[in-house]
Amino acid sequence: MKVALIGPKWNELVNAYPSLGLGYLAAVAEQEGHEVQIFDFGLKPCRPLEDEVQDVLDFKPDLVSFTSMTTSYASVEQASAMLKEELNAPILIGGPHATSLPNETLKNPNIDYLIYGEGEETFIDFLRAIENKNDRWEGLQGLWYKEDGHILNNPQRALIKDLDGLPYPARHLFRLNEYPLYAPTGEQMLTVLSSRGCPYNCSFCFKGIVGRTYRQRSPENIADELEYLMQTYGVRNFYFIDDLFTIDVRRLDKILDHFIDRQMDIRWQCLARVDRVNPQLLDKMYQAGCREIHYGIESGNEEVLKKTAKHIDLSRVRNAVTWTEKAGIRAKGYFILGLPGDTEETIEETIEFAAGLDLTEAMFSIATPFPGTQLWNELLQRHPDMVYNADFTKSYYYNSYQSSIAPFMNVSGVPDDVLSRKAIEARQRFIEAKRRRVYRESFGPKAGDLIWNVSQITPVRKVGSALAHAGLFKRFQRTKGELFGSISWS
Repeated sequence: MKVALIGPKWNELVNAYPSLGLGYLAAVAEQEGHEVQIFDFGLKPCRPLEDEVQDVLDFKPDLVSFTSMTTSYASVEQASAMLKEELNAPILIGGPHATSLPNETLKNPNIDYLIYGEGEETFIDFLRAIENKNDRWEGLQGLWYKEDGHILNNPQRALIKDLDGLPYPARHLFRLNEYPLYAPTGEQMLTVLSSRGCPYNCSFCFKGIVGRTYRQRSPENIADELEYLMQTYGVRNFYFIDDLFTIDVRRLDKILDHFIDRQMDIRWQCLARVDRVNPQLLDKMYQAGCREIHYGIESGNEEVLKKTAKHIDLSRVRNAVTWTEKAGIRAKGYFILGLPGDTEETIEETIEFAAGLDLTEAMFSIATPFPGTQLWNELLQRHPDMVYNADFTKSYYYNSYQSSIAPFMNVSGVPDDVLSRKAIEARQRFIEAKRRRVYRESFGPKAGDLIWNVSQITPVRKVGSALAHAGLFKRFQRTKGELFGSISWS
């Protein structure tokens, strides 16, 4: 059977890296003997949707399956309508949007089936049923379907216990070289998933697919996959996209041992919580190739953090960032503006807190209540008539800082225009504080502040810009290069 797996467009955003979810589905389908192609419409956002759909039609699939987030579901509606008109093939959907709003999703006349929750085992059973021409779907766990105009659902399938039993994602079906995911060195980077689930319950986070039960691949299985990727694709840079790569410290210690003992010579980054690292662990992570850690910090106000159920305090944040940078690892912080309880004053605290941390990079997004999150449930309590609509394509949490983004379903006490302006301002203030720190570290507090202030005078900045463009500062070491280069940055 020919199976088409589709990732939809994300409006004007480029999909930065391939969907491992589709990769895993493709891998299990290939194990079953099916011919599979993956079509990532999000890789080229400016390419007309009609052309993307034509690629699928040229493949002549026997089954079409979409994955979708709520922000991209409007694209699924458009594409599924085009495909249904031309194809005599069933259309299936899975992913966060389908799991958070299954009834609403299956009301779409062009979608026939829906996978609720984790997809691989349900997908295998579904493919086998279609091959055997079984049109009776009751009992197929995790599957929602339609019958005589009614939406029916089978019991939810249990989470997969043995993640080592899954094949590696079918990365050969992606155009890997076209994804804009690179290491700081400019080398290609691939994503890897070493675990599923997160036991924490942050109000802004969606847990509907992989749940709160933490499940992990074995250290041997992870190291084997990285060696396979190095041999197959010649890549040595990896991004662990687990919700929390550092949650199980004893397991992580064993993973690091494999990386070190096998002398793998890799470079990697991961996501972590500030309360799940310590200096000794970070030193060993560096030894094993870790060069960047992304921390979810969210707010610089303790009360706002409590409302999100984040369960961290600001002293832990400061310690973790300091330890990380001291270990030689870049620290990136994620912050959310406009959380419940946020006011202009608390947002100002968050910006000031971020600016005072020794982070290599900071990202400021606007709180958005996506379906399936606690934020969404709280919003529904206040507005029971709230439903999904196509406007969700505008619900960007990602901030490009090139233009203002309007808050979508503002859940804070801050006016929309102020929140939008603060999201842009936050980034600029963080960058300015970081540059100023370089001056202070290079020349001392007093002289550094003086030189910094001089560098902000417009004529001096113009001279610095001209010299920087002429390449005068290339001979300076990294710290000095940042220092003098900052004169020319706006």
